[in-house]
Amino acid sequence: MSAGLVLTLQNIINQSPTYTEIDIVIARYLLNHLYKENLSINDIATECHISKASVTRFSQNLGYAGFNDLKKDYHLTYIELDEMKIDLNAITNKQVSPLQKNILSEFQNSVNDLAAYAEKLDLKEFENLSELIHDASNVHLYATLIPGNMAEILQHMLLTAGKFVEYYPQLNNQLIAADNLKENDLAIFISLEGSYVMQKDLTLKITRSKATTVLLTHNPEMKLSTVFDHVIHLGDHGTERGGKYKLLMFIEFLAHCYFNKYV
Repeated sequence: MSAGLVLTLQNIINQSPTYTEIDIVIARYLLNHLYKENLSINDIATECHISKASVTRFSQNLGYAGFNDLKKDYHLTYIELDEMKIDLNAITNKQVSPLQKNILSEFQNSVNDLAAYAEKLDLKEFENLSELIHDASNVHLYATLIPGNMAEILQHMLLTAGKFVEYYPQLNNQLIAADNLKENDLAIFISLEGSYVMQKDLTLKITRSKATTVLLTHNPEMKLSTVFDHVIHLGDHGTERGGKYKLLMFIEFLAHCYFNKYV
């Protein structure tokens, strides 16, 4: 599964001064041709008016062994698209007008989901996780897509609090980080519905390490959840859409607890 290639390319075009002109040109090309069936290094070099060596260097600078490894993640952006369609409940039948969807009803379902979660909040979970984060030698976050975006929010909050936390958007870098987990480290894995946990190469590297492992999930029935040391459920399953809202609320209250206790 792609672990944030779109996000990585997005960051390149959003942070132009940090990257070379060639990096930006390649990132723009890939984002403009995300679902091209037969992407080749020759296409990129020819259409961007650069050398094939430049494309290879770009791939390696992103942490890939070469262009072929980048291409694997590029083709898996279809999965990212499908998951986002599910998450946003996209309409695939072009004959159905979006105005016919009952947006207010969907909004109310999410509000009800949040309210039910609030009633069952276990404040001890925030305290316990704050303590695990504080006492860990190294903290690593593992997530992708929207949970990955929220992982970056948590990372930013904890960095601001003086706690060094690592998060890598790309799967290959997450795998490398998982290989280096040690006994006093903490690995926090975020997978709302469970699809990312099914990235077994990553999950098993993390859970078979000597690090303490924590899973944040919206799906109590998630397969493989039993291999983690601690599992924190974001309330009952409710609506799939509600999971991301509950995750954001959890992250904000976790940061609040951490700041109150340690800063």
